[in-house]
Amino acid sequence: MPSGHKAFLVHNPSDVDLLLMHSKTFAAEISHSVSSRKRVDIVAKAKQLGVKVTNAKARVTTEA
Repeated sequence: MPSGHKAFLVHNPSDVDLLLMHSKTFAAEISHSVSSRKRVDIVAKAKQLGVKVTNAKARVTTEA
């Protein structure tokens, strides 16, 4: 990745816990098959733990 991180595929919010000790080396990448509801949970958990998410805005829409 251009940022220097290695991609770690995440399927559910508990997978983000695995990156807690390796947040400087790995970045979470949300799998394409994850629903938008779970994506919001994963992004919130990653923000709380300080883990970078590469595709945080994919499939997350807000109503205007």
